[in-house]
Amino acid sequence: MKKLYLTALVAVMAGSLLAGCSKTATETTAATTEAASTEADSSEASASGSSSESPETISVKHDLDTVLVPVNPKKVVVLDFSALETIDFIGATPELALPKSNVPKHLSKYEGEAYTDAGNIKEPNLEALNEFKPDLIIIGGRQADLYDEFSKIAPTVYTDFDYTNYWDEFVRVNKTIGEIFGKKDVVDAKIEELKTKAADLKIKAEAADKKALIILTNDGKISAYGPGSRFGVIHNLFGVGAVDDSIEASTHGMEIGFEYIAEKNPDILFVVDRTVVVGGTTTASKTLDNDLVKGTSAGKDSKIINLDPGTWYLSGYGLESLPTMLDEVASAFN
Repeated sequence: MKKLYLTALVAVMAGSLLAGCSKTATETTAATTEAASTEADSSEASASGSSSESPETISVKHDLDTVLVPVNPKKVVVLDFSALETIDFIGATPELALPKSNVPKHLSKYEGEAYTDAGNIKEPNLEALNEFKPDLIIIGGRQADLYDEFSKIAPTVYTDFDYTNYWDEFVRVNKTIGEIFGKKDVVDAKIEELKTKAADLKIKAEAADKKALIILTNDGKISAYGPGSRFGVIHNLFGVGAVDDSIEASTHGMEIGFEYIAEKNPDILFVVDRTVVVGGTTTASKTLDNDLVKGTSAGKDSKIINLDPGTWYLSGYGLESLPTMLDEVASAFN
């Protein structure tokens, strides 16, 4: 009987030992499986996090704000034509929205159906911009009053421009656009080329020692512009003498008549015809067709130079504007 009891006890102990070993093995396997699963989940989460990271950004400071802007934005609203032509020059190809009713001739390809209409250059269509869902909005002086509204839609860069310091401003604005679209080297190379060209023109203009008057005609009305004005680059950077240094630098210029032109008697008369780009019935050729203008030195010597209004009035500081502006002013000294 005692022997039978011992045999039963040994059997129970062996069963318990085997059960314990089995449980330990199961727990070990489960732990290993859980660890592997956790590691896999972690790796997957890491990979997912890498693919959803925000794109690289740069900080852009302008006259109205400092804003973080995505590098190489995919969808861009451009309301400043100087910025548009620089984007065009460097070969950036974001999906674009722009004021198609006001596009200058040298950018006419952007009137096509591939581009979204952003409304009028002075009164952009905010509803259309919201629907476009841009990554970036670029505005100029004509839209500055709406900056807060634009900023509610997307990061907004204001290409503020101080015409009294044309060259430094030209470099700043265009380098900013180059950095946004990852084309800084392209912009830098063009700037150096234009710097040399401007210096050559200045030497030629100063040697000629001629005095010029810059006017804008607007459906029969005439305004004069001098050094430091929106067209003052002719004097300040290109080195052309001004027939009148006292012209106040204002957005709309100083209103003048034919008698003023005759009195100042410019050697060169540079003309920007606003009517061509905004509409009207009286062009510059009709406005200036009178004896007072024809009797000036500019009139007698065929030195009335009609400047491209799309370039000078609608843009004026992009990488495609400045080469044209240099060539047109240089033509006065040929």
